Amino acid sequence: MRLAPSKARRSAAAIVLTTLATVLAAGLLATTLGAGVAQASAYRYWGFFQWTDHAWKMASVGPGSVTPKDGAVDGWRFAVSGEKSPPRLPRAAADFAELCGDTKAQAGKKRVGVVLDYGLADEAPGGQSPAKPRGACALVDAKANSAQVLAAVADVRDQKSMICGIDGFPSSGCGDPVKKEPAVASPEPTVALALPAVHAEAKAGGKKAGAGEPREGAGDRAVDAGSGGLPVLPVVAVLVVLLGGGLLFLRSQRNADQGA
Repeated sequence: MRLAPSKARRSAAAIVLTTLATVLAAGLLATTLGAGVAQASAYRYWGFFQWTDHAWKMASVGPGSVTPKDGAVDGWRFAVSGEKSPPRLPRAAADFAELCGDTKAQAGKKRVGVVLDYGLADEAPGGQSPAKPRGACALVDAKANSAQVLAAVADVRDQKSMICGIDGFPSSGCGDPVKKEPAVASPEPTVALALPAVHAEAKAGGKKAGAGEPREGAGDRAVDAGSGGLPVLPVVAVLVVLLGGGLLFLRSQRNADQGA
């Protein structure tokens, strides 16, 4: 069955407009995605580490899934690091005796050393300054995970299963993308830790992470999806214009046919 010339023209026009809209929308999305990937060459985040065999090693799981033993040492480092770059390790070695030597063992509890390295000033978000690296000793329940260990010695800000801030640094943001990874010395110079006279038992009444609240560490490279969302509005606007133009074109063809 052959279509009338007017119907054929309308069908052809509809096909052309639909194809054009699809191609342009795909191109805009590809461009947007490409721009997002190009801009996010590195991320600013807190990395989670464990002292193993006399060296720092990035944890393979989040702190909520790690249950350190008595005598273990956890490490945290704030830095800007690319996806293909080596992990930025805490700049101080772990020394359990130095961190927890003044903390007496107690029945049903364990002592875990914690190293907190707030990173370099050049890597801090605008207007913020990192504190000096410090060490602490957490005296926690024997079954406590590393998220609870951290909460015992520091104020923690988390968001969507990420450790976003420690002791108020940084004050906002969470795993934010950074356009350019700064140049740093390799290996980085070591630093001395500030050690408090009173350890974590003085914070026994502080905030503790609940047993049922596992927190994934920034060391997992998890990034809040909201930090790199696509600008959807321009794409929608183009589609609206295309569809509106298509309707006007088809209406003009129908009016021409009726006039004929």
